[in-house]
Amino acid sequence: MPQTSQMLVEYPEIHLHVIAELRGASLDGEKNVRAMIDSLAGQITDPTSVLMAFQEITDSYPRVRSALDLLIAEGGEMREAQFSREYGSIRQMGPSKLEREQPWNAPESVAEFLYYYGLIGRTYKGEGRNAHTIIFIPTDILPWLPQPTTADGEQGLAAAPVPPPLSSRMLRLEDAFLEDAGTLLGFLHTEGLRLQGDGTPDPDDIDQLMMRLKSKDGFVSPFEAPAASANIEETRIALLLHLARRLGWLRRADDERVRLTGNRVYAFLEQPRSEQRFSLWEAWRTSSEWNDLVRIPGLDCSVGNWQNNPLQTREVVLQLLARLQPGAWYSQADVVSAIKETIPDFQRPTGDYDSWYIRVENTDKFLRGFEHWDQVEGVLLRFLLNGPVYWLSAVDLAEPSAGDDLLFSLSAGGARWLGHDSETPNEARRRAIVVEENFSVELPADTPLMDRFRVERFSNWQASYPNYLYQINQRSLNRASAEGVQPDRILAFLNSRARHVPQRVAAGLQKFGERLATDS
Repeated sequence: MPQTSQMLVEYPEIHLHVIAELRGASLDGEKNVRAMIDSLAGQITDPTSVLMAFQEITDSYPRVRSALDLLIAEGGEMREAQFSREYGSIRQMGPSKLEREQPWNAPESVAEFLYYYGLIGRTYKGEGRNAHTIIFIPTDILPWLPQPTTADGEQGLAAAPVPPPLSSRMLRLEDAFLEDAGTLLGFLHTEGLRLQGDGTPDPDDIDQLMMRLKSKDGFVSPFEAPAASANIEETRIALLLHLARRLGWLRRADDERVRLTGNRVYAFLEQPRSEQRFSLWEAWRTSSEWNDLVRIPGLDCSVGNWQNNPLQTREVVLQLLARLQPGAWYSQADVVSAIKETIPDFQRPTGDYDSWYIRVENTDKFLRGFEHWDQVEGVLLRFLLNGPVYWLSAVDLAEPSAGDDLLFSLSAGGARWLGHDSETPNEARRRAIVVEENFSVELPADTPLMDRFRVERFSNWQASYPNYLYQINQRSLNRASAEGVQPDRILAFLNSRARHVPQRVAAGLQKFGERLATDS
């Protein structure tokens, strides 16, 4: 940052006299501009002069204090675009216009007030495309200004809790994303996922997989518009596949299908349910490849060569959510507004709202400028709350009794993942599976994923809602046998997990085992 003398050398002579008058400095006897600059700089950087000016202006104009506090908290400088949003801009005038309009007598902003008092300056920083204007406190004035008297907002967001919703207003999640992860593992084991020439999954296979997901029937989507709900399902399955790859579950087999890597899959399946949730959460939280912004339905981020930092953005947002009170309910609108007030540049640290070419999908309308914050940053925050953060069980959602803005609350797991001292919820007691005379096997939705994966190995999927339904038949038993899963092991498993295995099913499995022994 420049020193005061470097700042003053850019000013016309009339500007120097204005600063001298406002700060009580004397320029009498100085014969040239250089001498005036040296004399003025020496006087207004004197610690006593700085403190007197600070006291005078902050007593009369309280917002001046918050402006200086902000600059001090940022190390003495920040981009003009960011500073001016809160404290106004500085009109640039030549000597004639300065003399004619005398803006120091009626400053239009806090920024102008500080500017004519010589406490802040304006200059350029960076080169080429990275060049930008900054507002700064001169380095020989900064040490003498009082430090901010308040912390920088770590105490919490300025969003008040709202009354808890009725149970009937809750959007039930029921571990749907975790359940769908189990479904994906079963699908890849029995069917595999064909790859196209460009390496992307075959759309027909994706359609088949989507038919098995909880989101197809039982999952309540917070995205109510039909078009948004359709697009959000594509985003949801893309995230599911991305996390599977991040967790090392996937491999490309010789038949050009995506198959499972056994060791890591079994390690995941053997985890308690709470650890499985955390594994999925961490895979998303730490991913630099998954870009939440470009996944928002309705926004087109494909124009231009600009880049965002999804990992950094995600970390900042989660740090902000960590300031909320666990167990309390909040309006999404209130929290979005609080973030806009507290740290609006959470995904654009430089405050640049002009170089990102984001537009409304299927239109030529680009959302450039801070005036579109709600349509980009605000939409991203809602997407995170209603999408990944909700899917991964970090928050609970509910519809309000009045109005149309969703409520949310940190779940016990989410609060713990965000650093709160929250107990691990008790796992639900394992419920028995049901085996019917027709060789169907029904599993409750909260069946351990390892048990459901075992059932997938010797049966064929039929339905996922309200409970999982599978069918044992000749084809599924032949497939299981080829993998070394013999009928006696299947029967032993069913006896250990079901209250009753019909005699017809037990006899059928025994008969199939005898035939296998004879054939071998």
